[in-house]
Amino acid sequence: MVILKNFRILKFKSLPILKLKNVSKKYGKRTVLKKIDFELNNSEVFGLLGPNGCGKTTLFNLILGILKLDRGEIKVKNESLNELSIQDRATKFKIGYVPQNSSVFLGLTCEENIKSIAQICIKDKNLQEETTQRLLSEFNLEYLKNIKGSQLSGGEKKRLCISMALVNNPKILLLDEPFAALDLMTIDMIKKIITELQKKYISVIISDHNAKDLMSVSDRCVIISGGEIVASGNPRQIINDAQAKKLYFGENFSL
Repeated sequence: MVILKNFRILKFKSLPILKLKNVSKKYGKRTVLKKIDFELNNSEVFGLLGPNGCGKTTLFNLILGILKLDRGEIKVKNESLNELSIQDRATKFKIGYVPQNSSVFLGLTCEENIKSIAQICIKDKNLQEETTQRLLSEFNLEYLKNIKGSQLSGGEKKRLCISMALVNNPKILLLDEPFAALDLMTIDMIKKIITELQKKYISVIISDHNAKDLMSVSDRCVIISGGEIVASGNPRQIINDAQAKKLYFGENFSL
């Protein structure tokens, strides 16, 4: 089991850590997202579900600042992100991201991958080294520290990618398809990592097509269809929602 230690514990009391209001986006004349509203609470795991092309990846890109909003507002701790760069969102508001394809530097070792991010995010060289070694240990990557990214399995790359995203001590972590193309044991390990993140008051948004695994770790979920939120609630509420059954789950789905 992966155990995360020594993260700075941050707790936000009354305000949600992330708030999306009336978020809308078009590609040309095609509406991809329409009036998306939701809030993410501190240390909450929030799931995004929906069919291919429903706008989940676009939503992540809007939060990260890769894409600009057409309408609406995104706030962290009641401060607007709308005009902020990708870098400012990552550094000032501590938004981390783990992409679906587990992007690692294939020509670098595990240790070098983590250290390369630490050298960007952390000024103190001793702290760079300490952070690198701690994350190698916490993600059970020590035995792989001298193995290049190109030689890692899918699950090993996923663990490395998450560890790299945690170098900057994020308050919000976006996980895009964290369970995709992984074996059952690795999926279980990733779920345990998510649970440990939550214990450290890191808020997590997960987008995945594996509905059962996503809902097993989520406090709340939304289903996006046709660019709109068609159902929201805790996992039990979601699977019993008439619109969710009609547009996504079907009648025979169960947890």
